Amino acid sequence: MDIWINKCNDEEPSQDFKEPLIFSIDHEKKATIYSNIKDVWRRLSANPISSVNEDLSIIALSVFAIDKRVSRWFTEDKWTRVLKVCIPVLNYEKWKCTTKLWNETLSFLTGDIWDINFRKTTKVYGKYSERTRNKISISDCTAVSLFSGGLDSFCGGIKLVSEGESVCFVGHNEYPKLAQKQEKLKDRMQEAYPNQHIEFLGFTANSRAPYRNNEILKGNENTSRGRSLLFLSIAVSIAGIIGDNIPVYIPENGFIGLNIPLTNNRKGTCSTRTTHPFFIRKYNEILKTVGINNYVNNFFAYKSKRRIVNMVKDNIIFKEGVGLTISCSHPCLPRWNKVGDKTYPRNCGYCYPCIIRKSSLIGLNVKEIYSNENSLSLPFLIGNSPHRVKMNDAIAVINSLYRYNHIDDYELKRLIRCTGPLTTDEVDKFLVVYKETMKDITEILSENEEIKQYAGIDSYE
Repeated sequence: MDIWINKCNDEEPSQDFKEPLIFSIDHEKKATIYSNIKDVWRRLSANPISSVNEDLSIIALSVFAIDKRVSRWFTEDKWTRVLKVCIPVLNYEKWKCTTKLWNETLSFLTGDIWDINFRKTTKVYGKYSERTRNKISISDCTAVSLFSGGLDSFCGGIKLVSEGESVCFVGHNEYPKLAQKQEKLKDRMQEAYPNQHIEFLGFTANSRAPYRNNEILKGNENTSRGRSLLFLSIAVSIAGIIGDNIPVYIPENGFIGLNIPLTNNRKGTCSTRTTHPFFIRKYNEILKTVGINNYVNNFFAYKSKRRIVNMVKDNIIFKEGVGLTISCSHPCLPRWNKVGDKTYPRNCGYCYPCIIRKSSLIGLNVKEIYSNENSLSLPFLIGNSPHRVKMNDAIAVINSLYRYNHIDDYELKRLIRCTGPLTTDEVDKFLVVYKETMKDITEILSENEEIKQYAGIDSYE
């Protein structure tokens, strides 16, 4: 599929692109790809932002929109899309050397076949003439950290500020009311460490349907693996505003980062691959090639979620703020309930991330944190619930637990290697993380006797 990215009313598609889908990035409200990131840059007095970081942001916005709007349903295998894309950049000479790296990186990230092409443009997206009085200074921040509002990013923030870092947290406001929780968590950190500068910057991004031959082509894709690339690239652009060599942290436990398919017939389709070591290596290589020195690091790469929680569980910030964190894969589901509680966002209690979240809080006096979540019982999960499809993750987790109880370390290492290129040392470290997490999940699910028997836990105690 040929795709042309039009930036600020850039030139028309070349003849090499046959009847392409056209995505437009512009200041106008009718643009196909739209974001408020320009307003964030403006509040930081970046007028304009460095051209290479603008290019990175445009690339990430393009990938985000394509991944969101080009459906996998119409492909031969209902999964692998073949995407030939032309993206306008200000620094063509720098970016043309990265096409192979981008193709490898994006193919790993989304599971598609990418053919990235760049073209020279002089159109500047991040430049503006109007002034703003609502300025923010982050010049004294020493690190940038992704802040989703989830448990891992919250624990990562606590780790950084408790070590003396002044942190600028960056969050993608994916749904209503999320920013309020992120702000509250940031405020608790600032109150506990008044001598450090702690800031939170949230941004939004979305995409309308593209068009071909002036015809709007509706459709969407719900796997959204490319979304996290946008999240990361915007954080890199903000780190670049602070200064060269300012690190960007992406705190996420190794079990989720590894993303082993829960069952043999699943590909881990909806989960991110952004914190997999292979992706981070490739992404940092791209940054280095174009002269961006704000490298990405995940200091939780080889830790289970429970181990991460245990690192900070005695910190007053954790005790006061953990109840605000949202780890759920569908936190706004109650919003659409026709009857019953409509409180959102909240953790549902039965999706994949929620189960891992619960397993990480074992032994802590935090029952009130998820007292309003659904309990994990086999009749509830396999019954005629209106959210039956949403519960498929929970059933898959139970099945993965059964698989874990019936295979040896050799087979586990094979599963780990299947997630992507890893060194022998990385495989050994991930084996420990995987086994620790599965034991934690076993412990939380064993509280229900029916699930315990269904997962084959009895024979392996």
